[in-house]
Parts: sequence; C-alpha cells; structure tokens
Amino acid sequence: MSGPNTFCKPERLCGSTQIDRLFREGNRQISVFPVRLVWLLADDINGIQVLISAPKRNFHHAVDRNRIKRQIREFYRTSSAPLKEAVALKGQGMALAFLFNDTRLWDSSKLSERLQSAIGKLIAAVSEQ
Repeated sequence: MSGPNTFCKPERLCGSTQIDRLFREGNRQISVFPVRLVWLLADDINGIQVLISAPKRNFHHAVDRNRIKRQIREFYRTSSAPLKEAVALKGQGMALAFLFNDTRLWDSSKLSERLQSAIGKLIAAVSEQ
C-alpha cells in the first residue's frame, strides 16, 4: 500500500518497451530550466510511473548524477500528491520522465522551486486534456 509520501517500486518506470513508448509518443512541452518533463497519459498504465535521468555527458562522476537523481526523487516523493490526484481524476495512468539538462549541480531548495513550477504546469496540462 503506498501512502501519500512514498516512491516505491511500482512507481518506477522500468522496461525498455515502456520507456521507448514514452519517448516516442510522449508530450515534451514542459521545460523549466534545468528540468524537462516528458509524459504520456495512457489507459494501460497503473498510477504514475516515473523515470529520472541525469546525463553522463554533463556529469562524468556517478556521485554527481546520483545526487541529482536523489534530489529529484526526494522532491517527487514529498510533492507528488496533487499530481496523483489530477491523474486519478482522469481515470488513466501516466508515464513521466524528469530529464535534468544543466551542466552544474543545483542547491536542493532552488531545484525544488523549479520542480514545483514544472509539476504545477504538468497538473494544469493534465487537467485541461
């Protein structure tokens, strides 16, 4: 049972076919520097499944990539309740990818503000579809 502040295994997007489908059919309109969101609403997805990516091209050390992914995961874990409600009202599931685009590390509080803005735009986009 997943509570309001969790990020458990069923919420992680795994499997190359699902990931390929997300990037082939997904919507890419939301970009709030340093993060771009790619999402796909579909009937065959349960809940929200999330993928988080930090490119090796920009961060050569795994420690830095892991830090970025940890910051985004923690933000999503604590702030995903409104998004989950919006998607549940649609009666569909969502595949969602957070793509980090900057070449420098961000402070958690500043990154959280940008992510909050991006999630707000995503909730508005889902609500109007």
